[in-house]
Order: sequence, then C-alpha cells, then structure tokens
Amino acid sequence: MTAPARDTVVTSGQQLYTFVQFGPLSVVCLRHSGSFRTLNHTWNRLLEYTHSRGLADSAQLIGVVYDDPAHVPPERLRYDACVAAPAAALQPHTRNLLDAGDLPLRYETLGGLWAWRTTHHGTFDTLSATYRRALDTTAFRQRGVVAPCPRPPFYEVYRSGPGAAPDAEAEIDLYLPVPLNRPA
Repeated sequence: MTAPARDTVVTSGQQLYTFVQFGPLSVVCLRHSGSFRTLNHTWNRLLEYTHSRGLADSAQLIGVVYDDPAHVPPERLRYDACVAAPAAALQPHTRNLLDAGDLPLRYETLGGLWAWRTTHHGTFDTLSATYRRALDTTAFRQRGVVAPCPRPPFYEVYRSGPGAAPDAEAEIDLYLPVPLNRPA
C-alpha cells in the first residue's frame, strides 16, 4: 500500500476519510480509568480546573482512546481527557503556575502524526459503530492506500465538546493514525 497525498479523500458508504496531519498540540491531560460511560466525571474535573486557570475558554477538547472496548474489560479501559493549551503555558518554568494540587494532571504534546480523519455525528452510544466502519480497511485497499492502524491510540476532537451539545447532536472528529512518518 502507498502513502496517500495530504488531503486525499476516501469514501466508504456515507463516511468520508481525509488524510491529514494531526498535531502537534500542547495539552493538559487527566487520565480516566474504567468504563467510558463515566467519562463525564473526568471531563468535569479537568474542565473545572482549566476554566479556573483561564485555559479552557474556547480551547480545543481532545480525547485519547488507549483501549478498544470490544477487547478490553470496562474496568481496565484507559482514556485521557485533554484540553489544548498555548505551548507557553505548558513550559517547565510555568508549570508551577498550573499546580493542580491533588489532581493528577499531565502536560504533553499530542500528535505530530499522519491520520485518516472522519467525523462522527450523533449520540455517544453510536460512536463505536463509527469506529468499526472506520477500521474496515476495504475502501482503503480498493484505493491502494495505507489504511488506519487497527489498534489505539485514537484521537477524538470534540467539535461540540463533551456536554456542550445534546448527545444526539455530538460532532466528533476521529483521527485514526497510519503507520507512516509522512505522506508520499
């Protein structure tokens, strides 16, 4: 399989996939362990902290999915709730200004990788179906281009933000990395 050119589009059914670069993004992260059905608690804690520091006002919200719920028991699932922040706010000399007390925050850089991006529209309960469609490699093989890696990590960029829109109106850009350093 060959590496597609930037902005190559692959269509599979009604789903569009665009080959893009994801990141790099400086983020503040809070780890969630356990069922994805309880992610709201983790997001609420992170957003409360970042809002109090002025970091989350119109910031990009990103979820990093480390485990596939189809293969990992709910109590062992790992996920990072992340808020993009200006890189200057996350430099080592300013991190003490972001002291979170007992909140186990991490400051990281996400991305800097190539991925297929597709958008999930609808409820969070149907998100797994969007992932299943995205990880079906048939459309990518037919085009002769590299398919997304079938295993996490996967990146979710919330257009409507967790809790910012009714669940039925959620819009989430999914970034599914490919095993490449750069496109051809």
